Amino acid sequence: MRWRCARGCGAQGSKRYPTPQDAERYAQAFDREDAADMGRRAPLGLLPLRLLRTWRLRRRKGADSGSPPP
Repeated sequence: MRWRCARGCGAQGSKRYPTPQDAERYAQAFDREDAADMGRRAPLGLLPLRLLRTWRLRRRKGADSGSPPP
């Protein structure tokens, strides 16, 4: 697999994979946009908001199952 930076910064390289399927799998992972994951993978500076979101989701799951929240 050969790669080149899509932003035009000049970074590029190549790597051999055991099978074409492995190369395709890695290529798809590198091509994906991170914008869709922004709510789940917020930057470290937003750690308090991530913790609050996790806490709320756990409370909601507890309320849905009928058991009291931890």
